[in-house]
Amino acid sequence: MPAFGFVADDLTGAADVLAQSHRHGLEAVLVIGDTPLPTDADVVGIAGPSRSLAGEAFDTLVRRDLAGIAPLNLEVLLYKVCSTFDSSTTVGSIGRGIQLLHEQFPLHGPIPVVPAQPGFGRYTAFSNHYAAYAGKIYRLDRHPVMSRHPSTPMSEADLRQILAEQLGGAQVPGAIHLPAYQDGTFKDAWADQRREPGAQAFVVDAVDEHQMDAIAEALTREEHGHGPSIVVGSGGIMAALARSISDQAARTAGHQKSSGPVLAVSASASSTTAEQINDATSNGWEDVPVPAELLQRDDPAAVADLDERVSAALRTGRNVVVHTTRGAADPRYSAGTPVDAGYVGTLIGGVAARMANAGLTRDIAVCGGDTSSHALIAMGVRQLRVSAQFVTAAPILRADGASAVAGCRLLLKGGQVGPTDILRRFAGQLPS
Repeated sequence: MPAFGFVADDLTGAADVLAQSHRHGLEAVLVIGDTPLPTDADVVGIAGPSRSLAGEAFDTLVRRDLAGIAPLNLEVLLYKVCSTFDSSTTVGSIGRGIQLLHEQFPLHGPIPVVPAQPGFGRYTAFSNHYAAYAGKIYRLDRHPVMSRHPSTPMSEADLRQILAEQLGGAQVPGAIHLPAYQDGTFKDAWADQRREPGAQAFVVDAVDEHQMDAIAEALTREEHGHGPSIVVGSGGIMAALARSISDQAARTAGHQKSSGPVLAVSASASSTTAEQINDATSNGWEDVPVPAELLQRDDPAAVADLDERVSAALRTGRNVVVHTTRGAADPRYSAGTPVDAGYVGTLIGGVAARMANAGLTRDIAVCGGDTSSHALIAMGVRQLRVSAQFVTAAPILRADGASAVAGCRLLLKGGQVGPTDILRRFAGQLPS
C-alpha cells in the first residue's frame, strides 16, 4: 500500500512529484481523472486541470479528486501546488483548495503550507516567497515572470496575505519562521500551530533541504487517528518525504536518446519557455506557430492545415515545435479575448495524439502548466509512471497502454522549468 498520496492542480506539477519520488528510489504513479488508484506503488496521486479553473468547476474537480484518494490509508497527503504559488481568489485558488481539504478531512486542524523547493530555487523566508530566475533570486511580487503571469500575476510575496485573501476571512494565517530551526523551538511551534483554534492554515519557512527534512519529520510523526497528515506544497516536500523513508542514493539523470523525430507542443506563455522554443528553432527544429485565429475559435480546416504542416516535417525526420505563443508579449496571445487554457491545451494535445497515432513520432514534449492537464486528457492518458530522471521537476514519463501516446517517451515541462536547451537535450542532441 502507498505511504504517500497527492492531489495535484496540474499535470506538470504532478510530474514534479513523480520525479522527486523516483529520484529517491520510490515507485510513484499518477492517474488522471476518475481512474481507479493502483496500490502497487509507494506514492500515488491524482491530477487534473484545477489550476486553470474557477468557481464551481474548480470545486467539483477538487472534491472529486480528494474523495477519490481519501479511502487510502495514507501516512501523508500532499495537495500539490506550484512552487511559485501562482493562483488567485478566482483562478486555481490555493485558499479554496485548503477549504475543500477541510471539508473532506474536517478533523485535521490547521494545514501547513510549504511551497519551498530549495533544489529548484524556491525559498520561503519570514513568510515571503522567493524564486530564482536567470541566476538571480527575486521576491515573488518582483519576479520577472511571476509578477506578470498572464492569468495569475503575483502582486504580493507574503504567503500569509495571499492566503488570507483567498480564504476570504479577516484572520491572517500563522507561521513558523526560520529562527525556529536554529533555536530548538521548531517542534513546539509546529504543535502550537496545529492546535491553533479556528485556524485553517499556517505558512512554514524553508530555505534549505535540512529544513525541508524537519518538516517531513513533523508530518510523518503525527498521529493518524483521523486520516493522513496533510500538507499544501510543492515537489520539495515530496522530495523530503521520499528521503525520510528511502535508503537509496539519489538517482541522477542520464543521456537521452530519441527514437526518431521529436514533437514538442507548447501553450506556455512563460518567457522561460519562449527562450527554450527559440533555442530549438534556431538549431534546426521546424517552427510551427499556431495561427492567431485558431486560438480564439475552433476551425477544422485550420486544424487540418496545422496537422499537415506538422506531419510533413516529421515525415522528413525533422524535430518540430508547435506553439501557441512565444511569451506573454506575443501578439497572438495579447490580442483579442483571453486565451482559454482548456481549449488550447486540448488543441495541442490533439495534434500530439494524431501524430503519435500516425506513427510519426514516439517522443513528445508538452510545455505549459495551466494547459498540460487538458493536453494529456486529449491524448487519452489515464496513468503515468516515471521512466527516467531528467531535469529537476521534469522526468521522462510513460503513459498507460490505452492512450494515444502509449509507448512514447513523454516530457511534461512547466512554464518555468528547465534550462534553455531542454528540448535539444530531450531529443538527445546534447548531454542531459
